[in-house]
Amino acid sequence: MYWFPRSYFFLISALFAGQAYGFLAPLLDQGEWGGETGFEFRYFDDPGEFGQEQYATSLRFQGEYHALWNEDQDSFTFLPFVRLDQQDEERTHADIREALWIHVGDSWELRGGVTRVFWGRTEFNHLVDVINQLDLVDGDEEKLGQPLLNLSLVHDWGIFDFYFLMGFRERTFPGEDGRLRTPLVVDADNAQYLGSAGKDSMDFAFRWQRPLTDELEMALSLFSGVDREPTYSFNFNFSDPMLVPYYSNKTQVGLELEYIYEGWAVKFEGIDVTNLIQDYNAATLGVEYSFYSLFDSNVDMTFITEYMWDSRDETAPGFLEHDVGLGARFTFNDEFDSTILAGLLWDPETDEKVASLEGERRFFSDFKVKLMARVMMERGQPQVDDSTIAILNALASSNLLNDEIVDRAFIIDFIVDLIRENGLSILFENEQFVPALQQLQRLANANRKLSLLESDDYIQLELIYYY
Repeated sequence: MYWFPRSYFFLISALFAGQAYGFLAPLLDQGEWGGETGFEFRYFDDPGEFGQEQYATSLRFQGEYHALWNEDQDSFTFLPFVRLDQQDEERTHADIREALWIHVGDSWELRGGVTRVFWGRTEFNHLVDVINQLDLVDGDEEKLGQPLLNLSLVHDWGIFDFYFLMGFRERTFPGEDGRLRTPLVVDADNAQYLGSAGKDSMDFAFRWQRPLTDELEMALSLFSGVDREPTYSFNFNFSDPMLVPYYSNKTQVGLELEYIYEGWAVKFEGIDVTNLIQDYNAATLGVEYSFYSLFDSNVDMTFITEYMWDSRDETAPGFLEHDVGLGARFTFNDEFDSTILAGLLWDPETDEKVASLEGERRFFSDFKVKLMARVMMERGQPQVDDSTIAILNALASSNLLNDEIVDRAFIIDFIVDLIRENGLSILFENEQFVPALQQLQRLANANRKLSLLESDDYIQLELIYYY
């Protein structure tokens, strides 16, 4: 064995460390630190139907480091994030929201590291926004940082962005003790992949945006890689029923349009998706009108109306397959950056409604308070015919499901057929099998999509300190 003197090892290590420090010195010596701490309190109108408390508290910490060098042609931003939750252990987590280096050239920019990217124009549903994974334990619009390399070219024909996405991040979900969760807990630790999809996938995305006229702007995008939105399968363990997320590759072509004229704004997002599970199209069309200096005050108000459509209809995994969104945004234009956003989602077919109110305001220069409230106003009622009830009663009163000779495939086929044809909405008496089927039915029956949020009307208050 070749023997290497330890002193040489330390000498060479010191030399490399010196070179590394010389390279990183501008980044380490010229940067500035900042941060914020937020205290969040949630109060729910009712106790959780799975034994959760009516209230929950959490703390979050986010640092921010920013450095500029090379005559401001290079920059580095670092955003670490930590949340500590009193109720849900799955909500206690840490993430690097951003660790991004940017180099600016004459007509190009190169970005490398971890960051969050936003695509889209509309307010209620961001169809084209596919780069980052959702962080559902932190909020329904929060995103996990995505490792990537991005080359942006500025041309007379517009801005061309090429994205190379390095690795796939699985979606986070509330745990068993969390609120705002599905009736069946999602087994995020045992996610499955279809086809060539996997955590080590190298995905690709492209976006071209440019103004077509003085009033009209367009963006075309292409994504090829692992779908950030999973589908779900029942684990068929009736003593510990859970949903298993399945991820597959997809190819998505997106179109964004925004037309602005005086106080009017017309916005459109449309996608065409091809994947292993189901090909589909979806679109959102929105119209906004802004009233400036409302009633001769400093307040501006923007009225928002949007229609959301998905070709998958009731098989769409989300809530927005044929819904109307109505909203109003108030900007007070004061020294406290006060804003209010009120919204309503309405399904014309089932008459289901979800109302929301969000507001924020600074005070004492270093503090901000945020308020959010959501109310489930109406829920659809499923229709089950007498023949289905008779079948389910016969099944419940028999010993068929306890018979070892009945294999798993038979049970799967039976349940799938019932869900597709009628849905399951009958009470059984089996202590383990019955609750699992009831909750599975709530997930599968699109006529009661808001029942996923049963008893989860809530108000959330967050106090943030900036330093």
